[in-house]
Amino acid sequence: MTKASALLKNFVIKHPLLVFIIRRVLSMIPILFIITFVFFFLMSLAPGDFFSTYYQDPNIDKSVIDHYRREFGLDKPFYIQYFVWLKKVIIDHDLGMSFSYRMPILQLLNTRIWNTVFLNFFSLIFSFIFSYPISFYFAYKPRKLLDKTVNFVTLFFYSIPAFFLALLGLIVAAKTGLFPITGATGENYETLNFLGKFADRLHHIFLPILIGFIGGIAGSIRSMKELLRLEFQKPYIVAIKAKGLRKWGIIKHAFRNALIPFITGLSGLLAGMFGGSLFTEIIFSYPGVGRLLYEATLKQDYYLVLTNMIIGSTLVLIGIMISDILLAIADPRVRIK
Repeated sequence: MTKASALLKNFVIKHPLLVFIIRRVLSMIPILFIITFVFFFLMSLAPGDFFSTYYQDPNIDKSVIDHYRREFGLDKPFYIQYFVWLKKVIIDHDLGMSFSYRMPILQLLNTRIWNTVFLNFFSLIFSFIFSYPISFYFAYKPRKLLDKTVNFVTLFFYSIPAFFLALLGLIVAAKTGLFPITGATGENYETLNFLGKFADRLHHIFLPILIGFIGGIAGSIRSMKELLRLEFQKPYIVAIKAKGLRKWGIIKHAFRNALIPFITGLSGLLAGMFGGSLFTEIIFSYPGVGRLLYEATLKQDYYLVLTNMIIGSTLVLIGIMISDILLAIADPRVRIK
């Protein structure tokens, strides 16, 4: 064995988590290549493109439309379009130009991504803060009448479609005038100081966050409560109770084991942060990634849709990696090799 091989083997043994992350990141590259190539192929099967509708307008010169189709490479076969786009991404670090917005996609996504992250992050945090204490309480000390009431309320909210909740929130906002019903900021946003800007954003985002919170907390309470309830009924809990372990020690053991199936479902959480608020963003005219993807799909703005697909796919792969790492931390029986 050479010295380099021995050093590499020693590094792998000493840093298994780092090696796992590197291998997972490297495995993302061919997956993303395949996803983007398949998208270009499917794009070629769809009738027409972004500029096709302009041919129906007699006021627009056909030569102008042909010029723009050549500029964006839409007159070439899909595989040539793919490799031209791939060259721009890898060499020029350019995701392309949006057909409909006539601006670089990276510039277009810059503010939209943070609006969506801001919206979903707070919805997720509030859901966790409220759902876990409630789940613990009813799993550890079930009370028939109150438990049935919580089950009914959570089932009711969990069953309501997201778009219906968003529409209901829009009606309430329009009737009361307490909350703005469009946009992420007010008209005088740029003239405000830091605290004023923060308050303005919270005012615009409060109702969309509430919509996401209602649906999120209902699902979290139902799933976590059942996981904990099953965990509290297992033989090892009976054994540690018999040994005289205090209440918080019992809860700690049950919580750690109940987290394992929950962690395995985290793989799509990051991607869900971008796709989960689609109806809310559309109904409230909120300038986020979900609404942008919806509009780009309707307009056949292919490069913009492709970028959103890459973001979503990357987030799913990152989510799987994070869930694997958390699973190894939560369960000592799991080892990353």
